[in-house]
Amino acid sequence: MSKNTHKSGKDALNTVVGKNSTLEGSFEVHDGIRVDGTLKGQLISSGTLVVGPSGIVEADPIRVQDAVIAGKLTGKLIATHQVKLESSAVLIGDIAARVLIIEEGAVFRGFCDAGEDPGVELKPDVQTQQDVSTENESTPAKKAVG
Repeated sequence: MSKNTHKSGKDALNTVVGKNSTLEGSFEVHDGIRVDGTLKGQLISSGTLVVGPSGIVEADPIRVQDAVIAGKLTGKLIATHQVKLESSAVLIGDIAARVLIIEEGAVFRGFCDAGEDPGVELKPDVQTQQDVSTENESTPAKKAVG
């Protein structure tokens, strides 16, 4: 059993965008940020991004340690640790994170890069087993290594 020394989002929040508030621009936030209103632009945070059920984030890039999304997020989300999409979440964009949790009912439309080394680019020339099988039924599928 590993000891979790990671701060939870509630413990480290120091910035709040309140309901019915709109902020636009480039934001660098120490610790965490909670969005219950609207935030547009760019966001960099050393802590957790929490998007409440009424929150809307339209930003690119979004660079955080962790993210917990219950509202709507549009843009490229890069988390050094974990992204959690709660059942009410709508995320339109790409995600890179070590851990990705998607609850039943959440909507995610985009690409995902999850695992130990987020940000590793996928090789465009690698074909899936189905792609290779449909090209030539008699040729065995190639295994992608890398």
